[in-house]
Amino acid sequence: MADEKTPKHSDEMPQLKWLKSKHKREANLFFSLCRGEQEYVLKEEFKEALIQTGLQTNDDRLGKLFEELDVHEDNINFDDFISILRTSGLLGEKALRGELAVPDFIDFSKNMDLIFDEVESFINGDLASYIPPLAEVNPDQFGVAIVTIDGQIYQRGDSCVDFSIQSICKPFNYCFAMEKLGLQAVHHHVGQEPSGRQFNDLTLMQRNSEDNLEEGNSEVPFNPMVNSGAIMTAGLILPELSNSQRLCFVKEQFGRLIGWQEKGNSTIDLPRFNKVMARQENFKGYNNIASAFLLMATGNLPHSKLQLPDDNYQDSLDEFDFYVEPAVTRALKLYFSICSIEMTATDIAMAAATLANSGVCPITQDRVLSQETVRNCMPVLQMCGMYNSSGHFFQEIGLPAKSGVGGGVMLVVPQLMGICIFSPRLDLHGNSVRGIEMARRITSKYLVHLFDGTMTDTSRIDPKVPIARWRANSCSEAIWAASNGSMRTLERLVSQQRDLQAGDYDRRTPLHLASAEGHLEVVEFLLDHGVQPIADRWGGFPIADAQNNNHHKIIEVFNRLPIVYTQPVHFVENIHGKTDQMTTFDDELMVIELLFAAAENNVNGIRQLVAKGVPVHAGDYDSRTALHLAAAEGSLAAVHYLVGHGHPLYVRDRWGATPYDEAKRENRSAVLQYLNKLMD
Repeated sequence: MADEKTPKHSDEMPQLKWLKSKHKREANLFFSLCRGEQEYVLKEEFKEALIQTGLQTNDDRLGKLFEELDVHEDNINFDDFISILRTSGLLGEKALRGELAVPDFIDFSKNMDLIFDEVESFINGDLASYIPPLAEVNPDQFGVAIVTIDGQIYQRGDSCVDFSIQSICKPFNYCFAMEKLGLQAVHHHVGQEPSGRQFNDLTLMQRNSEDNLEEGNSEVPFNPMVNSGAIMTAGLILPELSNSQRLCFVKEQFGRLIGWQEKGNSTIDLPRFNKVMARQENFKGYNNIASAFLLMATGNLPHSKLQLPDDNYQDSLDEFDFYVEPAVTRALKLYFSICSIEMTATDIAMAAATLANSGVCPITQDRVLSQETVRNCMPVLQMCGMYNSSGHFFQEIGLPAKSGVGGGVMLVVPQLMGICIFSPRLDLHGNSVRGIEMARRITSKYLVHLFDGTMTDTSRIDPKVPIARWRANSCSEAIWAASNGSMRTLERLVSQQRDLQAGDYDRRTPLHLASAEGHLEVVEFLLDHGVQPIADRWGGFPIADAQNNNHHKIIEVFNRLPIVYTQPVHFVENIHGKTDQMTTFDDELMVIELLFAAAENNVNGIRQLVAKGVPVHAGDYDSRTALHLAAAEGSLAAVHYLVGHGHPLYVRDRWGATPYDEAKRENRSAVLQYLNKLMD
């Protein structure tokens, strides 16, 4: 558009006065949000930049920031920008720089949407039917929530619908008991071994004689994730208090896990207790009642060791008081009550994120559980959390997880995020069909399996880095090594089973760069390891790079291959025309990331890199810049951003082409129209 908003251009980057400020970090952030040479940031764009990172407007950590934005005029100058930004501590800055747990939350959310849409078609499985409240739920409900350790939130479908947590309570019961009593005391009453049996099996584990256990303590539940173990851990939680007091304690602990705050006006509600559900669990819970009496028979269930009460029927020869041990009732009543707590998928994802964050709630920074408690819980959850399919689940999906017959599946990605999937239809193991499938597809798409660190899989995305950085990681090290003739690096990459065929945004491969720079040994090494010459963006094979630079021995190597080569078609309208200079940047990987972001029209990714201080006109090994890539791909929004932030128009790549030449060669009419108006 040729109007007053069209930015001016010179051979040099604009030097706005606030860039000379001693607050260089904030200056880069401010510059990344500015439009062109305007010396202000638009309020709504500032707000939108934060929301796009996955942070929420009702996040208490950003409350003051959003309050100040709401009352501020539309244009925010540099000093006000700094003042507003600092009200969020470092959170706002981390968000704008793309340094939160999942930096590219937009791309992450798009992929989650695609997975959700695919899994929604799964309608097999049956509702839990042993009590009416579970048998009567809507079977088509489907919700997903993901919360990162920085408090970014993804929600889709029925993520805010209350459902019964059921067995998802078990790892938390275990944690609450350990917080009160310690690990050793808890495992005096319950084991930590996989059972290999159904979750409601009545078999107990025989302890080894070498454990030097007290008499009467040789049989315990296998682990806290089976029903008998969960009844035991419930029995360990404040047994001296009444059920209502104990339930209140548990609800408040769950509340703290999900961001509820006792003091002040909390925006998070406490979990809800479904009394009807609890009464039905009691009425139909024969197996659990049997388990509780079995635990009492071992002497391990905490009890007051009362003497037999006096006989109230002393005058009767046939009648007597039927005694039921109160400890059994107390343990069962609390267990049924906790199973009948209702939460949303978002609530449970937040609780899982607290576990992922070593016991600290992401949005309140409240330490709810000690690091030691979480560390001790995670292995048991990993081994035993998915009933008698736990081994298969962990081998395939590789995350600590817990399911419940209410339809929930909770997953913990340590030091990254918590996930909850809610869908009531269950498989034969009592696990949500959609929940398992969603989990399977998430770990197929993303590197979140706990043992993914043992692999060098470039086909799956690392959610901990921006998507453009992930793409850059997949090819840049090999390309730079080939360009510089670093055999040692290439040998290491081969041993790591890295893909040396992978190309960059221009489909330039290590073989292209080694040929261009004359590294014969590298060319032969790559060919010996199965790398095939392929054409780049312009139809050029590596032999063309060798020919352009007169590397005759490399040309001979390629001529011995049974391949018909095509010549590259570069378009340069005026090789003697005006020329601007690109710049170099110390972090070569960030430059590649910038160019990938530009090629994919990822303005948010470009902005985050600018916020980190990366020059918009930084060039790569072929002197290609972000504007070259944006123009070639027709990424008009990226072109607008780059030009508006001072990217020179006449930078030239290795072959002398400007961004305008690239747009013309690819027939990107919208980009051509925009650049033409600037160049007139």
